[in-house]
Amino acid sequence: MELTVQQIVDQLAEHLGRPAILEDRLLQLITYSSHEQPVDDVRQASILRRHASPEVERWLEAFGLPQARRPIRVPGSSELGTWPRVCIPVLHGEVLLGYLWFIDADESMDNDDIALCVSRAAGLATQLHRDSLASHFSAVRVSDAMQALLTESPIAAEAARSLEDDGYICAADGIVAVVLRGVGDGSVDLADRLSRALVDTRRIGGQSESLHLVRKDHCILLLASATDVGMPLRERVEAVRDSVRSQLAAGSHAASLVVGVGGHRARLDEALESYREARMAVDAAMALPGMGDLVYWAQLGVDQIVVKLAAMGVQPPVVHVGLRRLLDAPETLPLVETLETYLDVAGNAQVTAERLNLHRTSLYYRLQRVEQLAGTDLKDGQERLALHMALKVARMTGQYVPRHPNGRQPGRQFTPPRRVADLPRRPLSRPSPRLTLVPGAAHELAGSLP
Repeated sequence: MELTVQQIVDQLAEHLGRPAILEDRLLQLITYSSHEQPVDDVRQASILRRHASPEVERWLEAFGLPQARRPIRVPGSSELGTWPRVCIPVLHGEVLLGYLWFIDADESMDNDDIALCVSRAAGLATQLHRDSLASHFSAVRVSDAMQALLTESPIAAEAARSLEDDGYICAADGIVAVVLRGVGDGSVDLADRLSRALVDTRRIGGQSESLHLVRKDHCILLLASATDVGMPLRERVEAVRDSVRSQLAAGSHAASLVVGVGGHRARLDEALESYREARMAVDAAMALPGMGDLVYWAQLGVDQIVVKLAAMGVQPPVVHVGLRRLLDAPETLPLVETLETYLDVAGNAQVTAERLNLHRTSLYYRLQRVEQLAGTDLKDGQERLALHMALKVARMTGQYVPRHPNGRQPGRQFTPPRRVADLPRRPLSRPSPRLTLVPGAAHELAGSLP
């Protein structure tokens, strides 16, 4: 009877009289022996976090660990809190599967000990290869089922039943979809970084409480949950976000993360609707001001309507007729930005002036010009509601792009659907700029704005 991976590691550690730890090629923990002897900070962190920290990864890369195919000695580092250790690469043929680690502070491991480790590592490689094949076939099966579940597939209900019957997830109390999207130069690394972070999600949530699927530009988590706003769910989502964010920070390119959480659904076969909501929540986070990087669909309030309007069919929703005239003239952009800020703070002129760094008289002048050009009355509550809703829809569909949306850096804005990306903009006819000063607002020229 062949030994399991755990049995091989335990026997080897007992024979050498020193604890052992086995990690995969991404430095994620596979298993470890009992640790009755003192260990360094890095060993403790690897066991507790289930993977090496980004700092340790970079330090080991400096010693050529990814290219190692023979045993190597790694010196200690007082900065990282690590003692000297011996690394035995675990190889299946020429394919690197992982690393077997032994702390060797006094360098007492001799050639015979290392030769024994290399011999046992071959047995580990054989078993890991078999486990990997079984895991691969299992992962393909789960991926196919999730693809059916998260599309308009006629076998979605059957896929959900299969996932539950086979024990991949237990969603007796319902399901919530979470979408994670990397934004920036490092977004191409998201799939690999997420796979590392999922080691933590399994520890946080349990093997049967989550499923994941990696797509081209985003990743999906399905979490078993009885609610979409409760503290247990929040803690799990934030733990996943923080873990993925940490992994992205370890990448070679700068990237940030936006997370959307869909609404609760009672059954797994209803996950598609929660997934759609999670994607729209991500779009809202990237396009609307003040949303932050973690958005719950259940807490979007009236912005749910805005996002759904923006996602309608091939025809973009018609905005307020007067606002359309402002949006069609690029030179009126400061007026539109002023209007949006004014409506965002419920018509509070003092707060609006402070946010825009304007004199109150200049603010009133701008609002008066908005009323004139848009043919509206900002004292009318219905008009203000229509204008505010139209502005948010215009943001989501790309018809209105502020000069500094959300205060984000370039690359963080929502990419609008192609159907509205190239809407024609017709300039308004306007008189030549005059140098007439507005009374009470000498710092702003009347001719500088329409």
